[in-house]
Amino acid sequence: MRRLSEAVFAHVGGAVVSDHGPITLAAARALAAFYAREARSCLQGGAELAARLCARRALALDQAATDAARWRRAAGWRDPDAADLAG
Repeated sequence: MRRLSEAVFAHVGGAVVSDHGPITLAAARALAAFYAREARSCLQGGAELAARLCARRALALDQAATDAARWRRAAGWRDPDAADLAG
């Protein structure tokens, strides 16, 4: 069983996948930035556990987006984000 604190984002074959399905690279980056802001806000508010959870999710999303973009470039996409528009 997955723990609540585990990040639920991964890179699979050039796609960023969450527990709710695939998301675009742009959405993954935006969500990573949101989680990073939330982590800072939680930390400033003294909610260390929430800050760690948000930071973990931000890092997992950022890594998944980076890996998906690298995979797409290796597959021949000059603009990795263009693959999301081609589908």
